[in-house]
Amino acid sequence: MAKEVKRCTVVSGAPVNDCEFLKENINTDSFIIAADSGYKRLVEAGLRIDCIIADFDSSKKPELDCEIIEFSCEKEFTDTFNAVRLAVERGYNDITVFFALGGRFDHSYSNLLCLAYCNENGVKCTLFDRNNRVSLINSYHKFKKDYESFSLFAFMGECRGVSIKGAYYTAGWYNKDKLDFKISSQFAQSNFITDEYCEISVENGTLLLIEANDVTK
Repeated sequence: MAKEVKRCTVVSGAPVNDCEFLKENINTDSFIIAADSGYKRLVEAGLRIDCIIADFDSSKKPELDCEIIEFSCEKEFTDTFNAVRLAVERGYNDITVFFALGGRFDHSYSNLLCLAYCNENGVKCTLFDRNNRVSLINSYHKFKKDYESFSLFAFMGECRGVSIKGAYYTAGWYNKDKLDFKISSQFAQSNFITDEYCEISVENGTLLLIEANDVTK
C-alpha cells in the first residue's frame, strides 16, 4: 500500500516579499507553519496560518488565533529549521519551504541543510521561490521546465551512475553512458531542458537539484 502523503508548508522569513507568488503556489490544503517573520507574508497574502514557530527576534509576537511555539533567542536551531523539524516530528512527509533563500548566506545555507535533515528522515523537502526551486534526488526524478535552467551537484558525498535525459547536456555530451560526480564537480552547471520533461537518475549517492531563473536579466 502506498504511503499516505501528508503535506506541510513552511513560510520562512528571508527578505523576500512576494505575496503573489505565495498565493499562486501555496497548497492551501497543507498544514501551514510560519517561521518567525514569515507570518507577515502569510497575513499580507490573506492566507491561513496553522502554527507560528519563532523567537520573535526579527518580528513582534502577533495576536493571531493559531498555535504559537516560542523559543528563546539562545537556541540550537534557526526558526526555519525548527519549523521543519516540527513538521517531521508531526508526521508530515512532503514539506515545501517558501522564501528560505536570499539575504544572509549563512541563513540560506542553514536552510539548505533542511533538505539533508528531511532526507535522513525519509521526508521529501523542497525550497521554493520565484527564482529558485531546490530539492534532492536519491534515485529518480522527472520534472518539466518551470525554470530557465537547472544544475546538479553531488550533495554531501560522491554520486555514481548519474543519467540525464531530455536536457541539452547529458552523459552523451561527454561520450559516456552515465556520469560520476565528485563533491567538487561543476560540469552539470546551467543545463536546460530540451524535451517536454527532464529525467534524472542516480545509482548511488544524493544529487542536489537547483532549478533557477537568471535574476540579472
